[in-house]
Amino acid sequence: MKHYNQIIFVCTSNTLLSPVAEGIYRDRAAKWMPKGLSRGLVVLFEEPVNPKCNVLLTQNGYTISSHSQSRQLLREDLTEGTLVLTMTLSEKVKLIEEFGYEENIYTFGEYVGDDTDITDPGGGEEEKYKECFEKLVLRVDKLVQKIEGLSLED
Repeated sequence: MKHYNQIIFVCTSNTLLSPVAEGIYRDRAAKWMPKGLSRGLVVLFEEPVNPKCNVLLTQNGYTISSHSQSRQLLREDLTEGTLVLTMTLSEKVKLIEEFGYEENIYTFGEYVGDDTDITDPGGGEEEKYKECFEKLVLRVDKLVQKIEGLSLED
């Protein structure tokens, strides 16, 4: 199994799911684990994280202080040592088509063995945001466990 020096969580706009995944990962990952970042596939202009997501993160003791504005995923972000985790299969396909690069690119669910998409609750009820948040916490926990397991193989 491959070792990575950074993980980039990717969603469409980098204002909902990927910054939340980044915040949870940064909180739960050990210092020796790969650095966590987040990016968007379509960032036309910088925007802050969705306020409902910020509230959920704060209520659950997470911070995303390193993520003040949305950021576009760039081709140069895709390196041999970078694991890219998209929230949906369609985002993975779009990323591969757009950059012509597919090494180390997985859906988040695919990588942790829970192969379902986490879809953007944008504009939905608070309960939908909470459901997404809980799914992301579970996936990040699986990701951290997988990374810990990889280090034990060394």
